[in-house]
Formats: sequence, structure tokens, C-alpha cells
Amino acid sequence: MGALTSTPRQSGARPQDTAEYLIGSFVGEKSFPLGSDFWQKLLELPLNLQWPNERVTEACQLLAQNNCCTRHLTKILIHLAWCLQESISASDGPSSAHVKAINAVYISSVFLKYLIESNHIEELRLSMGTSEPTPKDFVRDQNINNLVMHNVLSFISSVDVSPNTYLLHQELLNFMLVAMSTQLLYGPSPGSADMNPFIDTVMEQDSSLVSSVVCRLLLNYIMRPRAPFSNASYQVFYEGRQPGVLQRVGSAAANFVLLPFSYLVSSSDEGLRKSLADSSVHVLLILHYYRKCVVGDKSTTDRSDGRGASDSPAKVCMYFSDNPYCKALENARDIEFDRADIEANAHNGSLVRLPFASLFDTLGMFLADETAVLLLYTLVHGNSYFLEYVLVRTDLDTLVRIISLTPPTLVVF
Repeated sequence: MGALTSTPRQSGARPQDTAEYLIGSFVGEKSFPLGSDFWQKLLELPLNLQWPNERVTEACQLLAQNNCCTRHLTKILIHLAWCLQESISASDGPSSAHVKAINAVYISSVFLKYLIESNHIEELRLSMGTSEPTPKDFVRDQNINNLVMHNVLSFISSVDVSPNTYLLHQELLNFMLVAMSTQLLYGPSPGSADMNPFIDTVMEQDSSLVSSVVCRLLLNYIMRPRAPFSNASYQVFYEGRQPGVLQRVGSAAANFVLLPFSYLVSSSDEGLRKSLADSSVHVLLILHYYRKCVVGDKSTTDRSDGRGASDSPAKVCMYFSDNPYCKALENARDIEFDRADIEANAHNGSLVRLPFASLFDTLGMFLADETAVLLLYTLVHGNSYFLEYVLVRTDLDTLVRIISLTPPTLVVF
């Protein structure tokens, strides 16, 4: 496997325990079973090497070539899901599962990014070979895409952001941006033949998890947690400074959608400088505006007269399926409202409850950022409760300003 399996440079280190050897084995021809201790060694080893751009490209090409036989991308994502399950129960402090989850999601993001940019979409439908040995407790016929994305969303929504969890939260959001970028491979209008296995799976989650995810992403944006200084930057897979072809698209409105294709492309740590707040709002907007095109029976899916299916021959048509994240954001309510009032007006699932005052203030501070403008537009045009709050708040602010500029003798209380 060429340079990837070169002799380890750390004196005294065993070849099978070095990062270069392990990553070379990960992208190589030999298939390691899901239960092999190889995965523990790979995910527990600190990845602090710096590889030149050509070696990163070589590693990605080897994985794309061998993954159909080794299923190593599927296996590392399964281990990511397992590590996240363990991390959720150990969220109070650092744990070995935390470290392994960070390594797993980081490695997965790098190679997944290459597969998507190279249009290896068939590799994204995660599955295990029928003859592949698996642990006894592994359910072979389960939906692995769902296993991974459900655990990613569960961690994001249920584990508070702290100095111990910040880096994992950040890397999971980066992973979501990469995984959901498959829609950029298709035309401007969604089609029924589009293959977006990761984001389609995200759309199929239950309403309570959806609401929790939307709430967490908005709270991240409002609270804007800062990265702890103790977190070291990953650099082993950072590529050169050359922009990808999709970065040349000039539309400013598309910049936040194109973010996955610029992830990890700069050795100047540009990707890591993206704050958790920025990544959160990017993920939220992508989830909100995604539309899945499906083919259905027009006589049963589009009846405006309320008479049910007609006797005429059914017509096949294409339509967009419901987006639960869009609904959750549209139904979000101010946390200051009375709880009984909120529960009485709940539509489906648990409502998203947010401090509208803090959200309004945060948006006001960052209106120079096009992402903040898009989020404000989305909320004002989609959420009548937030629109009402903005109108009331704006009127009050205008009144206060008028009073502050009025001579005291003219102010009547």
C-alpha cells in the first residue's frame, strides 16, 4: 500500500500500533472483522501526524477502491454509533468512549467527504456482507444508516456542551454537514432518483428527537459556547489550500450549503475555526430547507375537495414529503409563555421552546452575517409566534428610542 504502510517513525513503537500502519490498514485490501481489536487500536490512538496533500489523496483513493470488499467505512461508522451510545451515559466527564468517538467521526468525515466529492454514492448505503463475521449481539439486517444518524442526533440533543464534550459536538456537526452534502451532486430541483441516504434517514426520526435536535441547535447558536483551549487540533488529514471546484460557485446565498465541500481543505485550520454556533445554524438551515421528492398517486395524495379518492384512473405525480424539522421550527414557542398554553397548542410531538428574547438579541448582533439573515428570514416567514414577538419587540425598541430622544418636559407618563 505504498507510502501509507511505511516503517513507523516512532522509535520503539510496534508497527501494528502506529497511526500510519493503522490508517494504512484501514484503507487497504485486508478486511478486518467488526469485532476485531484493530478498531480499538485505531480509535484509541491519538492522530497527531501531519500528512502532505498527496498522501491524504492516496489514502482516500485506496479506501474508495477497497471499501466495496472491506466495508471498512460501514464498520467504523458502526463503532462510532456504539461509542456515542456509551458516551451518552458517560457525558459527565471524559471517557475512553469519548476519545474513540472523536477519532471515529473525524476519520469518517475525511473519507466520506472524498467519496461524496468523487460521486461514489453507492458506498454510502451502509451494509455488511452476508458472510461477514459479526459480534453475537449485532443485528445484521438493521438499517445501519439509521443506527449511525440516530445516535449522532441523540448525542447532539441529549448531551450538554461542556469543555469535555465541545470537540465531539463540533466534529459531529461537521460530520453531518459532510454526510448531508450529497444533495449538491444533483440538480437545483430535487428529483425522485436523488440518493441522499444520510439526510433522508435524518428526516425519518421521531418527532420528539427532531424537536430536541432543533432546540439544541438553536441554543448552541444563542449561547455560542467557546472551544476550550485544552482541545488539540487534528491535523493529520488536513489537505492543501487549493479550493475545490464547488467552492468557485459565486452565489453568496449558497455558501452555507457549500460548507461541507470546504471542510478540512485548508492547512490553516479554517475548518476548526468554525465555531459550534456557526456549525449549528448551518446544520439547522440545511435540515429546514431539505425537500425529498417522492412519487405518489395523485388521486390519493392531492384531494382538495375532501371526497377521497376519485373513480378516475390514478395519475402518478411527484411531490415533496413533509419535513419534520421545518414543522418543528415553525411551531417553536417562546419559553416565557405559560406551559399550559404551550401544551394546549401543541401540534404533533413535543414543541420546541426557546428564549425568544435571547434569540432576537443574538440575531441582531450578527445581522452582518448572511447566515443570521437567512435564519431571521426563515423564522419571521415561517413562525407566526416569532414574527409576533419581533413586531412587538421592534415597536417597543422604537418607542424607547423616541422617548430617549425626547426632552423630559414633553414625556408624559
